[in-house]
Amino acid sequence: MLRKYLGDIAFMQVLNLLVKPIWILVIDRAVQESLPLNVYGNYTAVLGFSLMFFIILDLGLNSYNTTQVSRDQGKIASLSGNIIGLKILLSIVYVLIAILVGLMLGYESKEFSLLLFILPLQIITSMNQYLRSIVNGLQKFKWDGVFMVLDRVLIIVLCSILIWGGIEGWELTIDRFVYAQLIGIGVVLFSLIYFLRDHLTKIKLSFNLTKIIPILKKSWPFALMITLMGLFNYVDTVMLKFLKGDAETGVYALGYRLYYALLMFAQIFSGVLLAFFSKNMKDKQVIDTIASYTIKLLYLVGITAAAISMAYNQEVMDLLYPTKSSEEAANAFSILMTGFLGSALVLVFGTLLTAALELKYLNIAAFVTLTINLTLNSQLIPIYGAKGAAIATLISQVIFGGICYIVSVKKFKFRLVASSVLRHLFGTILLAAVILLGKQYFDQPIVHLTMITLTVILTAYLYRLFKVDQLKSLRRK
Repeated sequence: MLRKYLGDIAFMQVLNLLVKPIWILVIDRAVQESLPLNVYGNYTAVLGFSLMFFIILDLGLNSYNTTQVSRDQGKIASLSGNIIGLKILLSIVYVLIAILVGLMLGYESKEFSLLLFILPLQIITSMNQYLRSIVNGLQKFKWDGVFMVLDRVLIIVLCSILIWGGIEGWELTIDRFVYAQLIGIGVVLFSLIYFLRDHLTKIKLSFNLTKIIPILKKSWPFALMITLMGLFNYVDTVMLKFLKGDAETGVYALGYRLYYALLMFAQIFSGVLLAFFSKNMKDKQVIDTIASYTIKLLYLVGITAAAISMAYNQEVMDLLYPTKSSEEAANAFSILMTGFLGSALVLVFGTLLTAALELKYLNIAAFVTLTINLTLNSQLIPIYGAKGAAIATLISQVIFGGICYIVSVKKFKFRLVASSVLRHLFGTILLAAVILLGKQYFDQPIVHLTMITLTVILTAYLYRLFKVDQLKSLRRK
């Protein structure tokens, strides 16, 4: 079981590392560099606006479906017809509500011209996520990894033509950037339908409320949780746009890009963990081992990334965005990267609580976090702009992640061993010191990078990430 988990995670991460860096560091960076700051800032704000209402397309159905299919694959046919029918109805509601709220907020033609294409983008994305939840429930994680990156491969090709193709009349615009994404996710949709054809041919599409309502009653706690989390994750760009303007939102987007890349890396674990935890919920040893190993791995990555972003924030921004880099973007970048440490706790222990159906605690924690996030954003953005939004995100992620961890420890009775805590603390301090203090002692960045690499390996040893003897007993499970 453990070997399958680590093998599937490794395969998905290899695909992720082959494709996502090209998308983030080459294509999306080139788009941000090519377009005016206010144009990309407006796109970021409208995209964030559409994501705030994304829950209408989901209502917790994807998470609910993953937990149910993982426990009993025979439920695919009975659930899918009702869920797909419900998603079609929800798509209509989603479009109407988004347009209505956009009008209330005073959106003009430049916002609606994007919104009318971004909304279908989110609808198809939601359907893809649902179909991938079936793939996850079937424990076919490697195929899920393929579908995870397929759209990005296609979008990379299309955007490369727009940016560097030199075809007259086909230069890059923000509209064509959105069209390319629509084509990419459309191909993934048809690929998923073909892959799941043996399961989907057995379903009967239903719009019968007597069948749909019972599913909603079971999925609404998932929906509430995702709604609250979506709000405190995406409201920052919307508030930035209205409080400070499109240009300031564009500055925030520069710093947010690498933070989002790190989140995508970690969310692969979350997707696999939800199905894995759901299937093995009764085996406390498996739960303890996988949760402990995953959080240590993510924390090693997070501490390294956070410390490097503090030490080299301006250099990274100058390298990625030579014409748009600023001290404000660099500060927002380093603050957001530090917030990943809270996100890691959410991705592991929030997922564990979701699999255990302990949604009451998650919803209370998410509501508290949303209240704090809105308060902080309203107070900090007018004064500090993008930096203020980054601070609000950092604090929100740490609070929510901390609550998820504390509740998980109490429910699953995870034990903290003093010697292990001391090893982890020593490794963390050592790694942070080498990165943050070492910069001033090494004139050549390559020398400092070598020292960082060696320290990361040493810290991984202190975290016992190389020690697999204690895990061998799980291989037969």
